[in-house]
Amino acid sequence: MTSLSPNSQSTPVLSEEFQERWVRRGESLKRRSPFIPALPVILEGERVDDIERMNLEYPGDLYVTPMVHRSTLALAAFVDAKEMLRKAREVTEDGELRKLLRGHALGCIADGDPVRLVLDCYDNQNLEGSKLRLDPEAMCPDLSRIQRGFSYQHLNWDNAIRSVDACAYPYSVSSDPWFHGITHFINFRCSFNATSFGYTGSSVRNWGTLPPDY
Repeated sequence: MTSLSPNSQSTPVLSEEFQERWVRRGESLKRRSPFIPALPVILEGERVDDIERMNLEYPGDLYVTPMVHRSTLALAAFVDAKEMLRKAREVTEDGELRKLLRGHALGCIADGDPVRLVLDCYDNQNLEGSKLRLDPEAMCPDLSRIQRGFSYQHLNWDNAIRSVDACAYPYSVSSDPWFHGITHFINFRCSFNATSFGYTGSSVRNWGTLPPDY
């Protein structure tokens, strides 16, 4: 098993490239690939019955977080990231959601119990394989630049995350580099297989104690 801590991404002095891209993050960009969720999607409060049509009508950035819809685990999706964050805060104490999440999780840590501050991502399901570790406030804007496995294999972490271990802090995984595409925001102390939510990762962030900012 190999591990990597991208600490250079968490320093207060960010690169000029990152600062430029962060300023431009509000620009509308077409997603690299369609959104193929593993759970029902509630887009702007309405159940999506035709995912193909949704991808055509909303080809840019979408922000999603878990929610309960008619006693079923679903994904609340929004065009506006701040609306997604509002929903995420609203459902954090939802007991029914917590119960449903436990049914999809590899394990959850009870409130009040100690949990690690680092975010560990694995390239196999069930928390196995090579490991990518993000310290609090660390981010990887472009996972294609992060080596995975042994150097002679020439592998990187782009679209390689298959499971994520429980973390004390919220984190987000985006399907495209530089936090574009479909961004999943997770604010629960549970471990998951990525297939549980249908997300792919080309950029990832451990928010730590910093409030999420989009």
